Amino acid sequence: MSKVPTVPIGPLEHIHLSISRHPGTTLFSVITNAFGSHAHGMPPAWRQAVRDGAPPQAAATLRALLTTGHPWAPDCLALTGNMRSGPEVSVADELDGIEPDRLVAEVENRFGDAVPAGWRHVADRPRAFLAGYRDLARSVWDTFGPLWQQADGLLMREVERIGVASVTGVLGTVLNGLGSPVRYGDGLLHLPHPCPGHLTGPGRRRLVLVPLASGLSACTYSAEDPDFVWIGYPLPGLGRLITRRCGEPEPRSGRDRLDLVLGPVRAAILRHARRRPSVSEAARLAHVTVSTATYHCGQLAQAGLLRRLRHGREVRLHLTDNGAALLDLLA
Repeated sequence: MSKVPTVPIGPLEHIHLSISRHPGTTLFSVITNAFGSHAHGMPPAWRQAVRDGAPPQAAATLRALLTTGHPWAPDCLALTGNMRSGPEVSVADELDGIEPDRLVAEVENRFGDAVPAGWRHVADRPRAFLAGYRDLARSVWDTFGPLWQQADGLLMREVERIGVASVTGVLGTVLNGLGSPVRYGDGLLHLPHPCPGHLTGPGRRRLVLVPLASGLSACTYSAEDPDFVWIGYPLPGLGRLITRRCGEPEPRSGRDRLDLVLGPVRAAILRHARRRPSVSEAARLAHVTVSTATYHCGQLAQAGLLRRLRHGREVRLHLTDNGAALLDLLA
């Protein structure tokens, strides 16, 4: 059995953490979700609008991205350049800045002598591929850009949430509750898939969190840069943007620090767990369905904040010591 690949980032109190609000990675996620076989929680109306506004040859342009068996794409196509230190650039400038030589180098570095046929076509004609990719990306951004602007309030709130988690000592809980397959433990990020071996060795790298406004289950990551590793995950609160009527402002709320760290549903469940409610009772108290409460209880249990214990015919929620400590700290 192959060993789970890991990336060392060190103890959470010592890591160099940042959060990226640049739209490039969300744009790439929108492109792959709209034209791929899996929408990753993208609302059907969004997906159809993006497809309707795209060039007719969009699917052919993306064939290498969408048909390979490898869960991978070059960082330059994912528009991650702005995660490096330096001034913020626009999506248009970042698209124009993709160099054909870098694209070829990333493909060959990933696959070596065994480049799949789809990627070989890209590597053999990188300028032609990039011309089509830029046209596609610009058309998608024309459609999706206004939605990104509407997500600005949620992005600002997420920056605040991560900041609160960092200074209150619960960053580990937050990292493992992002909805990403990347997990943190013992100073290491545990990846679901291997990445190039020469970039998984010793040496701590910066961690960049990238909220994605493209879908409710949109996730991606990369550990291929020697300076940093980035994790893309669903932007918390995106469901409210999806269900809100176009142009309707986001309602303001007086959420406390626990809500900011865990989200309102998980925070409500954790608060009521002092009373050891059943899952159905917790659902009623949190104003959600039983299936939704069951999911969030599972996430809280996985984070070590709750235990689910059977009492006769019922499963009741019990706070762990860590859960009680978090409530005492933030609630």
